[in-house]
Amino acid sequence: MICPGCRYENLEGANYCNQCGSPLLTTVRADFPPQSFDEKLAKLQRYLPEGLTRKILSQRDRIEGERRHVTVMFCDMEGFTPLVDRLGAETAYTVMGKIYEILIRQVHDYEGTINEMTGDGIMALFGAPIALEEAPQRALWAAHAIHREIAVFNQHQKDFGPIRMRIGIHSGPVVVGTLGNDLRVEFKAVGDTVNLASRMEHLAEPGTTCVTRDIFKQARGMFEFENLGKKVIKGKGESISVYKVLPDRKGVHRPRLGSERMIFSDMVGRSSKLDQLELQVLKLINGSGAIVNVIGEAGIGKSRLIAELKQRESLRRVTVLEGRAVSMGRNLSFHPISDFLKHWAGIRVDDDATEAFSKLKAALQRLFPDKSGDVLPFVATLLGMNLPKAHRDRIRGIEGDALEKLIRKNVREVLIRLSKLGPLIVIIDDLHWADKSSIALLEFLFRLAKQERILFINLFRPGYAETGHRILSALENGNSVYQLDIVLEPLDERMSEALIVDMLDLKGINHAVVGQIVQRAGGNPYFIEEVVRSFIDEGAVVIRGGKFQVTDKFGTMTIPNTINDVLMARIDRLEENARDLLKVAAVIGRNFFYRILSEVSGSTRDMDDRLSYLKDMQFILERERFEELEYHFKHALTQEAAYASILPDKCKALHLEVAHTIEKVFAEKLHAFYGMLAYHYSRGENLEKAEDALIKAGEEALKTSASSEALHYYLEALNLYRRKSGQTADSAKVALLEKNIAVAFHNRGQYEEALQYFDKSLEFYWGKFPKHPVSRFFHMTYGFFHLLVALYLPFMKFKKEPTAKDSEAIELFYTKCQTLIIIYPRRFFFESLYFYRRFTQFDFTRFPNGAGKFISASALFTFTGISFGLGRRILALAQGRLNRQDERQMITYDLLQSTLKYFAGDWPGIDRHDDDLVNRNLDIGEIWSASLHYYWHGFHNLYQGDIAVTQWLVKRLNDIAEVYENDATLLFKQLLNTCLLMETRLLPEALDEIDRGVALAKKTNSGLSLIHLYGCRAQIHLLMGDRKAAAAALEKADVIRRSQEIVPWMVSVFCRSQAALALNRLQAVIADGHDADLPRLRSQAHKCCRALLRQTRKVAQHRTEALCMMGVYCWLIRKRRSALKWWQKSIRVGEHMGARIALSRAYAEVGLCLAEAESPQTLMGGITSSAYLEKAGALFEEMNLEWDLRRLPRMSQPKEA
Repeated sequence: MICPGCRYENLEGANYCNQCGSPLLTTVRADFPPQSFDEKLAKLQRYLPEGLTRKILSQRDRIEGERRHVTVMFCDMEGFTPLVDRLGAETAYTVMGKIYEILIRQVHDYEGTINEMTGDGIMALFGAPIALEEAPQRALWAAHAIHREIAVFNQHQKDFGPIRMRIGIHSGPVVVGTLGNDLRVEFKAVGDTVNLASRMEHLAEPGTTCVTRDIFKQARGMFEFENLGKKVIKGKGESISVYKVLPDRKGVHRPRLGSERMIFSDMVGRSSKLDQLELQVLKLINGSGAIVNVIGEAGIGKSRLIAELKQRESLRRVTVLEGRAVSMGRNLSFHPISDFLKHWAGIRVDDDATEAFSKLKAALQRLFPDKSGDVLPFVATLLGMNLPKAHRDRIRGIEGDALEKLIRKNVREVLIRLSKLGPLIVIIDDLHWADKSSIALLEFLFRLAKQERILFINLFRPGYAETGHRILSALENGNSVYQLDIVLEPLDERMSEALIVDMLDLKGINHAVVGQIVQRAGGNPYFIEEVVRSFIDEGAVVIRGGKFQVTDKFGTMTIPNTINDVLMARIDRLEENARDLLKVAAVIGRNFFYRILSEVSGSTRDMDDRLSYLKDMQFILERERFEELEYHFKHALTQEAAYASILPDKCKALHLEVAHTIEKVFAEKLHAFYGMLAYHYSRGENLEKAEDALIKAGEEALKTSASSEALHYYLEALNLYRRKSGQTADSAKVALLEKNIAVAFHNRGQYEEALQYFDKSLEFYWGKFPKHPVSRFFHMTYGFFHLLVALYLPFMKFKKEPTAKDSEAIELFYTKCQTLIIIYPRRFFFESLYFYRRFTQFDFTRFPNGAGKFISASALFTFTGISFGLGRRILALAQGRLNRQDERQMITYDLLQSTLKYFAGDWPGIDRHDDDLVNRNLDIGEIWSASLHYYWHGFHNLYQGDIAVTQWLVKRLNDIAEVYENDATLLFKQLLNTCLLMETRLLPEALDEIDRGVALAKKTNSGLSLIHLYGCRAQIHLLMGDRKAAAAALEKADVIRRSQEIVPWMVSVFCRSQAALALNRLQAVIADGHDADLPRLRSQAHKCCRALLRQTRKVAQHRTEALCMMGVYCWLIRKRRSALKWWQKSIRVGEHMGARIALSRAYAEVGLCLAEAESPQTLMGGITSSAYLEKAGALFEEMNLEWDLRRLPRMSQPKEA
């Protein structure tokens, strides 16, 4: 039996150790089966540092012997033996189990490793077997944590008196041995490292920690020590210095250091980068915009580079707008954009809502004397302002994607107008911390640099995928704007040394310590600067006679290993009241206003002196901003280090105090600060307040169309609410949050995720939607029946008055249907019938845009081709209930009526496009509806031969796409323009447009558009005589067609091209006399032509051509009478529909075929082939179809017998 105290192996059954006399706790031994390696690891893994776990898993049997410099900690409990006597072995064993859990957890929290567990303590190592930075500091932090946790333990366990630990720590070399079967690492000491650590533990008083001078020297910048003097240590030839670690930093005098430690230096090693930047400014002045990305690690000199640029003479000739993202700003909507816009408008943080709005209004009136009222509501919404009623009416009902597009458009116009007044530079600092909505808006604005005098300068750290990397990727993919990436590398050794010398103005200095600084700094200028400042703080460098001089201490200075070590040492040397103020500021954020800081710190006494002192110490900078005094940390790393040094409980309290102060100071415009409140309340662990702030922040984010941030807030709020409420959660509140999450996902285009939350939320309103196919079919049939009743017996429907809950459910399900039509058209059809069963119960005029929702039902029957009659009936029933002043309803009605007539073949009955209606919809952000209006009107104009009108509509689509940077509109333009170029036979230009369309369709994942574009490409290759290329294009289209849920219109061109290719092959075989292939190709051509005919019953776009192609097929197989009948139908249909392009080519085809016949044929009243060719020629000339005109005379030549 092993003694837990001295590890002596006693005989089984012994009650006391034969070596040291300690009680043996385990008196009964249970037999357990031997554990495997994996079982042992699983048992201990929750206590193992992650790095050690990985190392064990990779080596399994052993860890090779290694020589390491390790920090050793011994921890021993006072009065262990009396405790056992007092409590008994079993109870004492239980108590020690809890103590061990505390010790193990705290050691491993700081990535130490338990090397040995004695009966009343542990031996731990920091730095082996896994190497660690700051090993002494980690050991001390662990020691502090152990004392703190044991004190907490004592408060809860008062039955057996207080337990106190003695801790000793020393650093030195050890050799790491093998990893035994019990997963305990065995170490052997080189020298007396372990012995000295053990002796420190014996010297420590209960509840304290003692360390050697080695530990003191490495950690004195972060911990306070009391020098206990020199002690005689057994086994040491001379006495050594021993230090006691103090529990806090009170009572230690620090000499106040002020302006005499201010250091400055010329910028070193960046002159070429600065020249590159200034060159872009000069190009900007001469009219060329650009985007410059300044990329570098923290402290590398990004901000200094911009500061130097601002000193250049050229900057006096430009306007500079600056915005900064903040570390808590990942979910603060449009923060850097708002920052530079408020700066431009002169809005102060303490301006009340009325004053802030007035300043923005005045600024926009100066910029837009003619239309400031149109721009103001959207810019104000971006800035989170509450609008006065007159302006609120302007954006009433505009939300989601529509609002987002209008905000983008108006911010774009602000920058364009500013650039017209003079060259404009927009600087975004710390972009790596920006919110996603800001990144998306910046990507949109960057394109301005292509045509406007705008230079964007982005400063960010590498390695941030969602911000900096996303910007770089977006610029690389499809952006023709000039882009320059300035990557700031670390200074080399020569430049680093030059920087040190220049800072201290010590020419000719040559000291080993300078080399150490250079090596440790790794070329980071900020690290170098802070080390030099620490030398001044320590008196290693002093100022005499106005110049810096090196003292004797210079050669003995210890260089910290990391920038964090340097910063913490400097913060620690501050006067206590200044240090406390700095930590409060760190909790507020990188930037902080005087008023906020004074409120949170709780006292204004000596506030100015303390801030002045921190400025002198070069921790913070001061500037006038928005006519108020603002401070900010000189470097983000300083704020991070100060923040990290605050104890958790104190940090929570400060976050709560900051939140309360924000509520107090900004009570009148609190809506603009909900994101910050959510951040501070969450960090302060006030769950009730955090939840409330998260929900309100989500609402505000949706108002400004910042769907990414809204999504974050709502997801956090839902998780927090569920965690807090558990099984008692209110289903209505959960449904509301799920609804908002669904809408946010929908607005972001994440449709799969949106559907999940739509379904969850709708369960609260209407229960679960059936999943089983049979049940779904029943619900579909039942829904269809109810819709028929509504259409044919309307007096039985549309009676119920909707409640608020009904309205919410209808709006939610309708939005879900909009999502379904994009990704699951078939499911859209089924679930829409279920929706309209519910919808037709109510008087739909009581719903927002109720008539628009009802007429959308016609699309179910029109776009599927199921029944044009039902589509007409729906439109007719709704027509009398339309609000003709509602531009949304009217453009939706026009769209559905126009497409119904277009698909049905009633082309003469389609109304002319309505530019005024389009502009009214653009004004409220309905880019999608406005674009569809021009798109569909473009097709009937095209095929009716109104080429000039179609060209104008293509131009309008292109204009909208450019102004709103809208990919959907651009794709509509490319689809329509492809058909326009193809039908007018501008074939090379059409192929170029197809290439652009294919690239965009792939980017936007629009498989249906790809089918259309590949079908067009096949038709063009046939016209150019390349049958092989045509077949390849159709094969690509067919692969997509088979994998997608399609609507008939999107395969119209595909079916037409497929039939044309089949006829072309058949014609070639007949001409070549390859009779063996004739039956197969004849069958294939007949099949394709029949498929095209069936298609044109649902979509009349190519109906005239389909009938004509059937005539060509019959003519080729020598069924001349059948051919004449098909051509008669083709001409009759073409004339009825006004399909002049297809009609003219049918005339030409008929004329050609009749002309090549051996005996004259007549058609329809005796009209000859030459008459048909004349009809064709007249229409070709009327529509300016030059390609057809050039071919017509050659086509009309009769073939020789």
